Amino acid sequence: MSNAAADTLEKVSDEFEAEVLADLEAGRTEALARIGSVRKETAEAVAKILESSLKQAEAVRRQIIGAAELQARNAQLRSLESAVNAAFDSATRSISRSSGAASEKAISRLIQEGLSIIGQKAKVQCAAKDRAEVAAAIKKLGSKTGVSLEEESIDTIGGVVLTTPDGSIRFDNTFEARLERMKPTLRKEAAAILTGGA
Repeated sequence: MSNAAADTLEKVSDEFEAEVLADLEAGRTEALARIGSVRKETAEAVAKILESSLKQAEAVRRQIIGAAELQARNAQLRSLESAVNAAFDSATRSISRSSGAASEKAISRLIQEGLSIIGQKAKVQCAAKDRAEVAAAIKKLGSKTGVSLEEESIDTIGGVVLTTPDGSIRFDNTFEARLERMKPTLRKEAAAILTGGA
């Protein structure tokens, strides 16, 4: 082979090698750019997943804490309700055992309160055990009122039930009824005492 042909062949070979190296470099640069892009996208996706996981974890934490606080509050309310009911039961037992001047005075006040609600003419009912005290209280009111004691006794620990002569209005002023009417207020006060005003 001649020198000229060898030179041409070497020149073509060098040009081909340069093109192949340029193509390889371009491919390498493009591959590195794609790898960088994929890394960036992957990092962003991981950051979003992590952020979402943290938000979900915080939401679950708040939900668990809220549920625990609610359970604790419900347990406290059940305990409080139990204590208040025990206090009401104790008060009811104490009231049912009362007698004498204090009981007679209380009966008189209950009758007068009932009369102020339904009018000066009324029929009065009471427990059999309170009959003498109620009769004495009615007698003290005098004849100016049209109050009469009914023969039929009622089942109560104490107090009276007043009705108008025609039976259209009934006022239950028994100890149980009064306690029931006052329970919401008493419960609130007892709760404040038992919880230290909270």
